[in-house]
Amino acid sequence: MPSNTGGRFTVDLNGRRYKGRGKATISPAAATRENGANMDGSMFSNVKPKLVSLELTFDRGVGLTWDEGDMLEDLNVTFVETDAKRTHLFTDAAFSGEPSIDSESGEVSGLKIETAGSNYQVN
Repeated sequence: MPSNTGGRFTVDLNGRRYKGRGKATISPAAATRENGANMDGSMFSNVKPKLVSLELTFDRGVGLTWDEGDMLEDLNVTFVETDAKRTHLFTDAAFSGEPSIDSESGEVSGLKIETAGSNYQVN
């Protein structure tokens, strides 16, 4: 029986393909809702738009670079969850965050890809 979990991935950034194993946190909602209480105890809600995002941690041996030129580039991203057999498309996206490297494990974290909700698809 195929698994729908696992950390293997393929990511294409403007046609450059990288494969590896890591942790992806995908935030597919383009809005967030916050609830609160009025003085009389009744509820109110605020809805705020937000960007759809892909936060990825991976081994620095994957070959992905993030110098200034890469960080400023507009991106078209195809992210494939290999084991879950899911494909996520982020068009007109951009990098966000500050990447850091854990020298003990070689893990790169702190890197996020963000786009507008209308520029995100999952298959």
